[in-house]
This record gives sequence, C-alpha cells and structure tokens, in this order.
Amino acid sequence: MIQYVFGAIYLELGSVVKVFRGEYITKKDTASGDIPVILGGQEPAYYIDKSNHKGEVVVVARSGASAGFVSYWNQPIFITDGFGYDADENTLIPKYLYYVMKNMEKQFNDMKRGAGVPHISGATLLETKIPIISLSEQERIVAILDRFEALCNDISEGLPAEIEARQKQYEYYRDKLLNFKEKI
Repeated sequence: MIQYVFGAIYLELGSVVKVFRGEYITKKDTASGDIPVILGGQEPAYYIDKSNHKGEVVVVARSGASAGFVSYWNQPIFITDGFGYDADENTLIPKYLYYVMKNMEKQFNDMKRGAGVPHISGATLLETKIPIISLSEQERIVAILDRFEALCNDISEGLPAEIEARQKQYEYYRDKLLNFKEKI
C-alpha cells in the first residue's frame, strides 16, 4: 500500500537480502571442473569441481582493484573474495537487485579503504539504501534492461539488428540519391 501511494521506498540492503561472505580456497585444494571461481575480478579466476552457491545471486567483489564490482550469476558458482546477496523474493526480483546494485557500482567502488589491498566493508554495504518498488514494476524494468543489454552485448542479437538497421538506412539514402526526376 505504501508503494502504491508514495512510489518507491528506500530500505537498507541488509533488510531485503541474505548475505554471505565467500569462502577461502586455493586452486591446489580443488580439482579442475566447470564451476567458476569468483575471486573478486570481473571474470572467473579459474574453474573447479564444487560450488558454494546455486541459483541466482548478486556478487560484489570485496577486495583488490575490483573491490565494489557487481556481477550477477544464475548457475552454480564458488564465491571466494566477495559478498553474495540472495534477494528476499517476496520483496525483490534477483535480477532487479543486480541492476540496482550495478547502477550503484561507483558508489561501492568509492567505499574502498586501505592502502595496500583496498577492500570494502560488508557492514557498510548492508547499510546502503536501495529503491524498492512493486514486483510487477521490477519485472517490467528487468525485461527492458535485459533486452537492452542483449542488444548491446550479445553479438548474435545486437549485431544482426544493427546490420538490418544500417541496411535499411543504406537503401533509403540510395533511393533518395538515385531518384532523378525527369525534366520535361
């Protein structure tokens, strides 16, 4: 009812997610596999044979140059140097949580402390306020952003659409340039 009357409400992240800190692991302690190890960087560090999380999760890198980097996973992963956030699905769609947190990435990056290896505080992240809107509006926003992301990043969708648009543009200007009206 509050959302209907007032629109978005802002709640602390910690009140709408379950958070867990990644586990320490070394490559030599595991066997090679197909489970990505999320070490804090923007890409998986390597792949192993076990996971510590399954399903949708938003991950924020905890330390290093990538501290504050936000990523979304919907597969078994092993989180090590980061924080995993599971959305309270009565309040948040996990992908909406990802887009909101991704939009706040610079703010998270600015939270880094430490001279040698910078890190961000999990407690500080949990105090961050995020906009909560109706689940139906979250679904609408996620659908729009997913489509836009696919057009921008998925070469199999974005490139053909761009080629088709340029082809139509080419044909339009070709027809205009080569349309000579006969003088009588």
